[in-house]
Amino acid sequence: MALLQEIVLILCSAALTGLLAHHLRIPTLIGFILAGVLIGPSGLALIQNLEEIHLWAEIGVILLLFTIGIEFSPAQLSRLKRIALLGGTFQILATALTVTLLLQVLAGLTLGRSIFWGLVVALSSTAVVLSLLQDRHELETPQGQIAMGILLFQDLMVVPMLMAIPLLNPDVSGETQSWPFLFLKSAGAFVALYIAGTKLVPWIMDQVALTRNRELFLLIVIALCLGISLITYKAGLSLSMGAFLAGFLLSRSPYHAQIVAEILPFKDLLVCVFFISVGMLLSPETLWQQPLKVLGLTSGIIVLKGLIALGAVLLLRYPFKIALTSGLLLFQVGEFSFVLAQEGLKYQLLSPEEHRIFIAATLFSILFTPLSYNFLIRFGGRFWGAIAKPSASDKFFKDHLVIIGFGVIGRTLALAAKRASLPFVVIELNPLTVKREKLKGTPIVFGDASNAYILQEAGLEMARVVAVTIPDAKTARAVVALVRRINPKVYLIARTRFATEIEVLKNLGADEVVAEELVASTEIFRRVMTRYGLPSDFIQKLLDQTWPS
Repeated sequence: MALLQEIVLILCSAALTGLLAHHLRIPTLIGFILAGVLIGPSGLALIQNLEEIHLWAEIGVILLLFTIGIEFSPAQLSRLKRIALLGGTFQILATALTVTLLLQVLAGLTLGRSIFWGLVVALSSTAVVLSLLQDRHELETPQGQIAMGILLFQDLMVVPMLMAIPLLNPDVSGETQSWPFLFLKSAGAFVALYIAGTKLVPWIMDQVALTRNRELFLLIVIALCLGISLITYKAGLSLSMGAFLAGFLLSRSPYHAQIVAEILPFKDLLVCVFFISVGMLLSPETLWQQPLKVLGLTSGIIVLKGLIALGAVLLLRYPFKIALTSGLLLFQVGEFSFVLAQEGLKYQLLSPEEHRIFIAATLFSILFTPLSYNFLIRFGGRFWGAIAKPSASDKFFKDHLVIIGFGVIGRTLALAAKRASLPFVVIELNPLTVKREKLKGTPIVFGDASNAYILQEAGLEMARVVAVTIPDAKTARAVVALVRRINPKVYLIARTRFATEIEVLKNLGADEVVAEELVASTEIFRRVMTRYGLPSDFIQKLLDQTWPS
């Protein structure tokens, strides 16, 4: 029961601080971090089960990287190779070397300790940056792609950094794995994941999708995500890298949109827990006792890393404004630096007091990231024009038709749209239909249209007309209400079986409702009257009198 009480406390504090941050017009993740400071062991000490909380926070980061990976295509990852290899290498080496030289010259630290600090400071926060970009829908922007490439390269470098730490202080013994053994394990994991991703995982997803069981679908997706993350972790790579690879393996699946739709609520909740857990690491006592050291280290990290990241992006020949925004995204110290710092404590490369100061400086650098980035995006456009943002029209047709359901009515409508050269996108929940139509080149999304993410994947915000052709009345009501909430201006026409549903659907937002029993009754009426030899104009008059609406 104690753990349940703490979970309720975390959720309530996150809701209150998030609401306060919203009213103050600052990023909600700052509110979450401050909630962690307030209820953590150095604050009111209301949370005692820290290990369990940090575990759920780690799962939140895994789900975040999983959703990022699943929204990435092989072509996008290929485009990031140059950014990762050139920009990432420059950023890490320049940061590590600069910190090493400064600490040796100014602080007189040993070479091993100086290199250690250089490695720790070189890493940025994957969770913070990607969460910020995802919330602002900026992952597809140039600065979003640059940040993604450099962060992925940093994640890959965590393992070599961990292996290098024992070598920086050989006087302290510890257990380490040999480089060849770790390399073979990592290579074996990549081969196994490639085989699974091309053969086994698609087959599993096909079988699960055929059941049309949402609970089973969600269970398998989470099992694949956590399982693949665990495999890569056992092979010596980070959990985050494994989560990204798991998502990337599923990115070409016809079910990828529904996978993200199912995962998103859990991801959002647990990422919130992650930021709260970060806040719990802060010790206010350290701020009171060593304020100048904390502020000095924070300022040094922000300026140094920001300038080096800016230089790395300029090296990639991007414009200055993109380089500056990328520098503001990458100047903080990341969550993997906490892992390196723990190893540094073990090998006596930093003292407990230095560790506390480092944690405080890291949290301040994280807090300043969304504030400075949002400030630049809001006011920087006055000096050099707006920062590039992805447009919905880049991915979807403009003024297109969204067809929900691909039964007889949906297929007929799609065929008519194709012949009339009208742009359209279909949403369908039958996996066999989706796979068949994708092979034909039909623009079709697998998923449940009562989920907002699926509607957004079909470009609802840019659509002109939405046709809801699904027969189930309950689902149709949910879809109509959601469509109208997301896009109040779209023309919405819905199909229903019974005339009694017409007013219900119109009250939910449908512009027109076509009832099957009315269509059938009028057609039968017309044919019966025609059989009796009545003229067509008289039949139409009778129809208008009988069904005036």
